[in-house]
Amino acid sequence: MAATRIVSADEHLVEPPEFWDDWLPASLPAGDRDRAPRLEGPALALGGSDDHRLVETFLLFPDLVRHSDEAHGASEPAARVAVLDAEGIDQAMVFPQRAMAMWGMQDRALMVRCFGAYNEWLAARCAATGGRLLGIPILASVHRPEETADQIARIRELGFATMMLPNAVAGVNYADPALDPMWSAIEDAGLPLNFHISEAPDNNGPGGLGSYLAVSFQPFRKLWSFLVFSGILERHPGLRIVFAEGGISWIPSALDHADRIHARFADHLSPRLADPPSHHWFTQCYATFMHDPCGVEQIDRIGAERVMWSSDYPHPEGTFGETAALLDALAATLGEARYRDVVGATAAGLYALDR
Repeated sequence: MAATRIVSADEHLVEPPEFWDDWLPASLPAGDRDRAPRLEGPALALGGSDDHRLVETFLLFPDLVRHSDEAHGASEPAARVAVLDAEGIDQAMVFPQRAMAMWGMQDRALMVRCFGAYNEWLAARCAATGGRLLGIPILASVHRPEETADQIARIRELGFATMMLPNAVAGVNYADPALDPMWSAIEDAGLPLNFHISEAPDNNGPGGLGSYLAVSFQPFRKLWSFLVFSGILERHPGLRIVFAEGGISWIPSALDHADRIHARFADHLSPRLADPPSHHWFTQCYATFMHDPCGVEQIDRIGAERVMWSSDYPHPEGTFGETAALLDALAATLGEARYRDVVGATAAGLYALDR
């Protein structure tokens, strides 16, 4: 299937040290320069009067961080295009590597400006690749839901056709009625919203890395269930949600259990849903995977049209060096029509890659 369009729906463009040291502060208003984040070794130092600590996101397992961050093309657009060519990938959606740590900033006004500067940096890097890299900008309106429409307008101005939120924000409940303007603005924009697995290990002692990886690579059962049972997806049927890098083998059991809960606990659930939870999966949700044979075996229970393949470059758990063999195996398992959807057509349609 040499003519098949290959879109990697989840990769990462690593913010280089000079981004934090030079570009980001230079883009901020006067007075914010000294308080902007800085990269210190493998960790990100946050600005703000009470926020000079190191964020653990990049402090633990530094060898893995260096492996990812220093891979060929991890930060440089031209080199990254060469990696895509070598792997047989036509286009790649790129998520942040370090920038999400800025959600820990206490100065929310500065945080919003920093995220805006990150989005500008990402747009410029992606534009340099002639459409080969397509960025996932960060929507920073969680604490200011009334600003969501304006932030999305800026995201569109930068050329993006999607955006992302963190899986969770300290002290914030996504079902809070105060956030309804945010969900409404996202729905009205018609752009897909992405959630990505967390990369904040909490234990680097014995067993820490293995247990962290085993749990963090399939974290979305809880978030998907919350978006459904809280009524967010029901109240906003135009929302399209992508769960990135969490694999797909979790989906069949989550759908089955959620539908059973909906049926057996109907008199106790609040809010009461008009449709079973699985309805919202098949009409509003998508997930990405790299190598998930158990999930692929259950593709008919998941919906091939809800699934997108990804390489996750430059992370060590990704498919680099094995991409061609994995794609061949997928083609043999899925058949031509479903294969084309999973490895490119669905992503191209969802993210409007041909516009």
